[in-house]
Amino acid sequence: MIDVRKEVSFCKKVGIKVLGVVENMSGLCQPLADVKFLKPSETGKHTDVTDWALQYIRDQAPELLNMMAYSEVFDSSGGGALKMCHEMGVPFLGKVPLDPQLCKAAEEGRSCFEDQTCQVSASALKSIVENLIPKRTAENGA
Repeated sequence: MIDVRKEVSFCKKVGIKVLGVVENMSGLCQPLADVKFLKPSETGKHTDVTDWALQYIRDQAPELLNMMAYSEVFDSSGGGALKMCHEMGVPFLGKVPLDPQLCKAAEEGRSCFEDQTCQVSASALKSIVENLIPKRTAENGA
């Protein structure tokens, strides 16, 4: 955030228009089947119960295995990029989660927009692009 603030301030000083800010690695998004399940003990150690948990889900609610798990990685209570954008008067374009499936698709040269495994990230990226297109069109008089 400190670096982004510096960049936005620099751009404003030299007259470069800031199209907006994207909050990258905004939470961790992955298939529930890829989550590691830990059970805390009284000694403070954690026991890996992933195999048991996944088998329980397969037996009791198999439809859950098609769901994505999302969790905040960084403390979001401060408002993050959205708050900074309001303070600095620049558009907030959206959030892109930390998505191992998106990384894998990119490394393998696959489009996240065509790949069914990274739909959450593709949706986030599409929303950001849609937020940019009207701004660019309006600026160009089109």
